[in-house]
This record gives sequence, structure tokens and C-alpha cells, in this order.
Amino acid sequence: MSLTTKSVFLLLALSLCSGLSGQVSADSWVNWESPPVHPLELVSGSDLLLATNTADSHLEIYNISSGVPVPLMSVPVGLDPVSVRARNATEAWVVNRISDTISIVDLQNGYVRWTLMTADEPADVIFAGTPERAYVSCSGTDEIMVFDPSDVTASPEIISLVGEEPRALAKSPDGSIVYCAIFESGNGTTVLGGGFDIGANVIAFPPNVVNDPAGPYGGVNPPPNSNGEFEPPINPSIGTPPPVALIVKKIDQDVWVDDNGSDWGDLVSGPQAGLSGRQVGWDLADHDVAVIDTTDNSVTYIQSLMNICMAIGVRPTDGAISVVGTEAFNHIRYEHNLNGNFIDVLHAMIAPGGAAIAQIDDLNPHLPASGVSVPLDQQLLSIGDPRAIVWNAAGTEAFVAGKGSGNVVRIPSTWVPVRPVSPSMNRGESSTCWSTSMPRSLPSIFRPAPSVVERPITIPPEQWCARVESSSTTHTSPPEWARSPVLLAMSMRGPIAWRGIWEIRRERRLHSSMSATWVCRFRVFLRVMISIR
Repeated sequence: MSLTTKSVFLLLALSLCSGLSGQVSADSWVNWESPPVHPLELVSGSDLLLATNTADSHLEIYNISSGVPVPLMSVPVGLDPVSVRARNATEAWVVNRISDTISIVDLQNGYVRWTLMTADEPADVIFAGTPERAYVSCSGTDEIMVFDPSDVTASPEIISLVGEEPRALAKSPDGSIVYCAIFESGNGTTVLGGGFDIGANVIAFPPNVVNDPAGPYGGVNPPPNSNGEFEPPINPSIGTPPPVALIVKKIDQDVWVDDNGSDWGDLVSGPQAGLSGRQVGWDLADHDVAVIDTTDNSVTYIQSLMNICMAIGVRPTDGAISVVGTEAFNHIRYEHNLNGNFIDVLHAMIAPGGAAIAQIDDLNPHLPASGVSVPLDQQLLSIGDPRAIVWNAAGTEAFVAGKGSGNVVRIPSTWVPVRPVSPSMNRGESSTCWSTSMPRSLPSIFRPAPSVVERPITIPPEQWCARVESSSTTHTSPPEWARSPVLLAMSMRGPIAWRGIWEIRRERRLHSSMSATWVCRFRVFLRVMISIR
């Protein structure tokens, strides 16, 4: 049965807590906490679902022909697999972040038939272009490696990127363009030196340009942040405050402003740039998405979207690009002015190819612009640390998985404010990836509602571990921090059971808050009870 004829599956991968170990000795095992990038894959042309078991360094293969994922095979791969993509119905490429390898897995026989060495910290792989090539993002070296799947012994082509930590990949519907989200893309901010201004305490580099009379405040340091005053006001009883450095943000070519709106451009990139230790014309790359033309592997960039680009997806109907991540307000001074709002969680929608100006929306439009105390019901409607986005086949809506908030929000194609469809889970549970097949119908909880935020589905904590079998008499139930599900699958026809297997061996916790040592081995069966009403 092909995937296009099945009911919709919303597959939500939940990252393991940092206590799940692999098939190695207790004393040598280290939890690297590698971030998942594309850990789930529905294999087109087959009944297979693939999932990377990051902590145990395995590829888990499931059969979903019955509508319920059934374990089929578990294939050992490299250390910390974070992404998997099926090249076809019989072959999958698994990206191993710590071992710097690609494991090419034979899906019919369940073994690794070839291992490719990569550059440092590979993050994702995608197949695109004519003839077909495998594009591998390497976050440690800021480059894309291009392999020929038909000749894996051939040396790969290297595409160097101007951006920090390229990770998630996507491609245009026709496969002619590859998009790479730059994880630490930056938000166009830089630091101007300040520091001490007397005697031997002068900092050699960068120069104390904030103190310079050529600046917009004539050398006053600290400079004001509310016209000519300070907000909040300086307490006169503390005496003269020490001079400080200052963060400025680029808002246009050669225009760099502080949180008071004053322009430092002349001293950053203009004719007086030398006063800040820079060259005239100095600039700061703000590349959020690399756009790779597969015909010649030339690169252009989409800019000024957000600070951290966590995930990327492409709308299948027209090739529009979706990027989710966060935007930081690091240039605003004093917590009093931030008032608890340090970052925004954003979604950027860009026209196919990335030529037009992006439309950027707040994924938490219900939260007040100010106010550090938010009612619990509003907290449950919020999404944090978004790590995956995927469109349905019709291009009518996208779903975003929140790793920090442990929930999912739905984005309609009309781009009205998003409406959460799932609640925050237990503390420590986090959604990192999911995918959809072509839908036929959606239950009422997923259907558009007229400007109304629907009540999130509540999943009691005890339902995450419905049954526990232990092969050790040391403990009869898993520790509380190990109650997070590996994977969650939900059929649009109703709730289904998902079977996850964890093996927890003796290991030494690296976190002081969880110092217990466990000697146990669990087989955990997970059942999610979701009532749609």
C-alpha cells in the first residue's frame, strides 16, 4: 500500500532524556546530546518508517502497513545519528554527527552496506539535482559535501558557505534547488569596545570607541538608552557607573544603531571605522538560508530572517520556503526593559527561490509584548525552541514541533496567527521532528476555527508509560527523568499505540541535578490516549 493512499500520519519524535545509553560499557559511554535534525522518514514506495535512535546509535525500521508502526529491524550505524533520508524504497542514508560519517543502509536486508567519511559534525542529507546527488551539510566546517550516490567511492565536491553551523536541508519541488538553514546565522549585531578608561586598565583591543568623542554621545560612557536619560534611572547612591561596551544592530547598509536609536555607522563601517578597530566597509554576514542551484552548485543567500534558523521546509504546491527559529533582543540593555521577553519564536515565509522579501510572523501572537507573568493557560498555548516544520501535501497548512515546549502548532496557508493543537507534555519531553503523508480528512481538532484558540489536548503523565517490563530486579519502573517517549505517532483516524524500546544500562550521570547511578534494563511500551472532543 503506497503512502499516498494511507491515512494521514502525524509523526512526532520526542528526544530522549540524557540518561539513555548505547550498546557500550557504562564507564566509556558519553551522552553527547546531539541535536536531531531530520530523525524521521516515511519511505516513499514502501510501508517503512525510519527513525534515528540517537542515544543508541541505531536506525530503527518500522512497518506501518497496518496503520500501527510495528518494529521490523534495528540497524547499528555510526555514533549519534541525527538525520535519515531514504534515497529510494531500498536504501537510506543516515547522518552520524559524532563519528563524522554517513551510513548507507540496505533497507531490505537491514545492514550498512557502505560508510562515507564526512567533514566535522554532519547534520543532514538530501537528494536533489539531475543527475541525482546527495547534499550533506557539515555544521562543524560550514560547508556542503556533494556525493554521487551512484559512485560512492568518488571524491565529493565541497561547497563552502558563509555562515555558522549549516544544518537543516530542504529542496524545491522539482529538486533543482537545495536550501540549507544556517543555525547560528546571527541577527546583525556586533560589539563596540568600552571597558576601563584609565591607566593600565585600558583594553588594547578592541579600542574603547564608546568613550571616543567622535561617537554620537560625545564619549559619554555608559551612553543613555532613553533619549538623553536612562531607563530605569540610575540610582545616585551607587556613584559613577563604570564605562561599558555597547551592542549595536545593523538596520541598513552602514547604519548601526544602539538601543537608543543612535547611529554608530561611521565608527563601525564608515570613514571612522578604524576607531573601533575595523576597516572601512566592514560588514557582518547575516546569512540565514543558503540557496544552492544544483545545475552548477552556485550559492546565494536569504538574509535578515531571524537569529537562529532551526528548521526549514518547502511548500510542495508552489515551492515557497518556510523557516522557523528564534530572534534575540541582545542589543537591548537592562532586564527591566526586556521585561522577560528575551527572544521571539518566528516563522518566515519566503517566495520560491528566495528572491522576494520574507513575511515574518510571531508564532506566539497571543503572548503580551510586556509582562513577565503569563497565566498557565497562555503558557500551554505557546511554542518554544521550534525544531521541525513540515507541510501537508495539499499545501494548505504546516505543522511546527516545539522541542522546548513539547507541543505542535498548526500554521494555515493564509498566515493568520497560529493555533496550537497539542499541549505541553511533561517537563523534559520535547518534540523534534515529524512528517505527514497526503491527507484525506482532518478531525475537528485540526480544522480551522474562526479566530478562536481551541483548548489543547491534555495528555496525563501516567499515560506516557502504560506498561513497563524490567529485566532487572534492581528497579521495577524507570526513573522519572526517563519517562519521555522516543517517538509518538498519531493517526488522523484516532489514537494509536506506539511501541518504543529503551535499553538503559549502568551509566554515570553528567548532570549534578541527576547524580543517581542506575543498573537497569527496561522494555517500555508507550500508549498515548488522546481524546478528540
